[in-house]
Amino acid sequence: MLRLFLKKWIFLAAIIFATLLVALRTSKEFFFFFFWFLVSLTTLSLVWISLGYFAVKIRLERSIAGRLEEDDILEVKTTVYNGSFIPVFNLVLEDHLSCTTPKERHKRVLLEYLGPKSSARLDYRCWCSHRGKYRLGPYVLYIFDPWGLFFLKKTIPVYSEMYVYPQTFFIKRLPPLIRGVAPWFGIETSRASGDEHEFYGIREYKQGDPIKRIHWFSTARKNRFIVKQFQQHVFYRTTIMFNLEKDRNFGRGKDTVTEYTVKIVASLVKHLVERGVSLELIAHAQELVHMPFNKGPEHLEDIMKFLAVAQPESRVSLGEVFDEFSMFVPQDSTLIVVMSDQDWEYLPVMLSLENKNVSLVPLVLITSSFLDASDKQGEIKEIKMNLPKVFSAPPIFFTCGENLEVPFLRS
Repeated sequence: MLRLFLKKWIFLAAIIFATLLVALRTSKEFFFFFFWFLVSLTTLSLVWISLGYFAVKIRLERSIAGRLEEDDILEVKTTVYNGSFIPVFNLVLEDHLSCTTPKERHKRVLLEYLGPKSSARLDYRCWCSHRGKYRLGPYVLYIFDPWGLFFLKKTIPVYSEMYVYPQTFFIKRLPPLIRGVAPWFGIETSRASGDEHEFYGIREYKQGDPIKRIHWFSTARKNRFIVKQFQQHVFYRTTIMFNLEKDRNFGRGKDTVTEYTVKIVASLVKHLVERGVSLELIAHAQELVHMPFNKGPEHLEDIMKFLAVAQPESRVSLGEVFDEFSMFVPQDSTLIVVMSDQDWEYLPVMLSLENKNVSLVPLVLITSSFLDASDKQGEIKEIKMNLPKVFSAPPIFFTCGENLEVPFLRS
């Protein structure tokens, strides 16, 4: 746009100069009149946009959605406030939208008129094509004269941060999770008489209650059998582990091992958190990350923010990640490992967690499917034939280009 108006200025200056030369050579009044008309028009235009630039107080506010996933449409609402007594004409607003494609990043909207001490709202949208953390802004204002001959450019530093989360899909079925029983503050509880160690209270004896749990002092005082009641904490704990290796990020564009891994993990996290499962995340992307067990929307939000920016920068193996963090995987829990078929060598070590009653659920990406149009189902059958028969749950296989909901239905 700057080049276009630079050409206009050069063209206008050339006409004024040529008119002056013709007027001086011919001494005709028409050419003198035309020369002074152009000079007056130019001067008036420059005075107008100078007032708009220096005297008009423009304030901008941007409003955007809080949560977005890949391929969602971002709705942007910008409110323009004119705080002066001078009206504004032909104001062009440019917003820098870093979350969209390069061709759409500089969004321009025309505001034909904004009265004094008034405001107007401009609505526009863009397509968020890739996950990540983005900073929107700044605004750029182009203040034009009424005839559109000149403009001045003004930058207003208003910024907004936003996350575009990985796209998720619906998981209809998962292998059964291991249920843990342990006292832990904040976990949903069920109350029962049993062998747990946290005393809750007393109640009347019911048929089937163990004799060793009779509260003899209360029984003697009330002259009927009273038993001790305990609080039992029953909940599911699941650890999700993955590694985004730089040298094994096969594929192109969105069809890469990393993008599929992140999408699968995001969908798993959403599925488990919505069902009240206590979740732990162990991963290596740009660095080693350990997000301890927790539940609820805030935990989901924290994990999604990490997944939005996770990149394949790991220089260590999945085995090294497991060695570093396997101590955090508790007894009576489930370990879900999102891995590639090139990581089979680390499975025997992971299977040793079964001594702690940890159920291992491998989610396996077939790397060759990201490189060429191979016989995907044939490769899966061959891998299954060579698998050890000691898994708590059979591995779930994923190939490039397929609907990611389908492998879970086969589990």
